[in-house]
Amino acid sequence: MKIISENLNESGSAYLKGYIYDDEFTRPAVIVCPGGGYMFLTPHEGEPTAMAYYAKGYNVFICYYPIREEAVYPAPQLAVLNAVKLVRSNAKLWKVRPDAITVAGFSAGAHVAACAGTLYKDSELIDILKAEPSSMRPDALVLVYPCIGIDIPGYEKGKHDKHVLRCDELVDAATPPAFIVTSFGDKFVSCNQSLNFARALSDNDVPFELHCFEPGDHGMLNGDNRYLSEYTTRDLGAKCWFNLSVEWLRDRFNTEVGFGRNLSVEGRSHQDYFSISQMG
Repeated sequence: MKIISENLNESGSAYLKGYIYDDEFTRPAVIVCPGGGYMFLTPHEGEPTAMAYYAKGYNVFICYYPIREEAVYPAPQLAVLNAVKLVRSNAKLWKVRPDAITVAGFSAGAHVAACAGTLYKDSELIDILKAEPSSMRPDALVLVYPCIGIDIPGYEKGKHDKHVLRCDELVDAATPPAFIVTSFGDKFVSCNQSLNFARALSDNDVPFELHCFEPGDHGMLNGDNRYLSEYTTRDLGAKCWFNLSVEWLRDRFNTEVGFGRNLSVEGRSHQDYFSISQMG
């Protein structure tokens, strides 16, 4: 394993940490954005999630975006767009498929991820990063109990409340496909936020997959313990959605033969990848 760290802003308060396979294969990539309400970064939504995707054969990265007093628009959004650009521009060096870069996020981190999929064409952000929109656009999104609209300091473009950055209102036909996970029982971030984003994707003919579980308070869908309530004794932690997200990503990037073409050596498919991807 090769571990890399790259700054995402001039101060170094935002940075990208990567875990890259040290072999000859070119792999898809997942960039993980932990949640935390733009106040902190939830530990178990960062490295453990990244390593779970790593165990499935992905090169993985964690986007440590600006929080607390630094979480003023567009600082977090610039960080995640810069992360996508950095991974794509280093695709050959880091053995990443440049057409298979996913941004995954949780809660407020899912807002950051959704911003990557909807703001990559924003003229202001393009001017700041001096980058082509195509270099910053993710190829897919994984959004887990996502905040789709957040009142973020510095943002003044909202249609209804000028400070609320609602990603569902920014969706268009070029927005990346999304895998969305939410729960009816979430009392902190309503499942309506996910439903609104899914409806916007549908209205623009953008593919998506939506899983709305009935029980599960905010954050429970990525917890380690069995969720016990009067309604269910199901495992509603990562077991309920993680493998589904992996299957969905296989479909998105390898519809004709399954996961086998996610790895390549000098452009040739590696048909043993399915067994490799199941390690861990």
